[in-house]
Amino acid sequence: LWLGVPIAMLLTGVLAWLLAGRALRPVRAISERTEQIGAGTLHERVPVPKSGDEVAGLARVMNDMLDRIQREDRRRRQFVADASHELRSPISSIQTQAEVAANEGGPASELAGGVLAESERLGALVDDLLSLARHDEALAPPGGEVDLDDIVLAEADRPRRVPIDTSRVSGGQVRGRSDELARVVTHLLDNAARHAESQVLVKLATDADGVTLEVHDDGPGIASEQRERIFERFVRLDEARERDGGGAGLGLAVVATVVRAAGGSVTVDESDELGGARFRFTLPPATS
Repeated sequence: LWLGVPIAMLLTGVLAWLLAGRALRPVRAISERTEQIGAGTLHERVPVPKSGDEVAGLARVMNDMLDRIQREDRRRRQFVADASHELRSPISSIQTQAEVAANEGGPASELAGGVLAESERLGALVDDLLSLARHDEALAPPGGEVDLDDIVLAEADRPRRVPIDTSRVSGGQVRGRSDELARVVTHLLDNAARHAESQVLVKLATDADGVTLEVHDDGPGIASEQRERIFERFVRLDEARERDGGGAGLGLAVVATVVRAAGGSVTVDESDELGGARFRFTLPPATS
């Protein structure tokens, strides 16, 4: 008899543990699926158990909430795409008229030059929004073989506030859209030049891992805790980065979106060459 009590208690404990595990299994499945749902997977839903109890009710409520979030996200994305398309025509018209006024000279030419510069900046912002909208809706047209080194050299040749060293740029051919890859390179070079103290270094090489572009600067660098967040949309770091001196926080989001859509990866860390930031992306070679 004295052995029966501990054995009964042990069996009761094991039975309770098994029953609790079985009862909580749907909750665990809901939690795991919820953790997997992000901005790019709003179409997914949590599993609804067939028990018909409170846990099943909770799962249905969560799925209803996800339905509402997905609908609002679609409306937001559609609004951004529609607004961007509608803005392109008036911006082009403003740029044309400002160019004419600036070339005519006279007292209004300086004002026209300022209007032209700001309209070009606004046009670049609209192009970024359209690029992101196309990728959000998987509408970006397919690309072909692109000589990435030609794009890098052409973009690096544009005047910027600090010199850009391209002596370590070698050949590299990838698959993609030349206009989007040019935008990626432009954003990386503009970002590096904006924050560099005196120089920017660009490296391009092809190896077994793919075609890799690195952009180094000798600026203040980026804190490790900010290195993932910096590729999010409309993110601007706080360190003395005034809005007048930079963009709208979309450039690096475009970089990450285009590179990942092309099957590549993009990272940022500390430059071992210049001591500032090093942006690095790798794309599969065109022959892969």
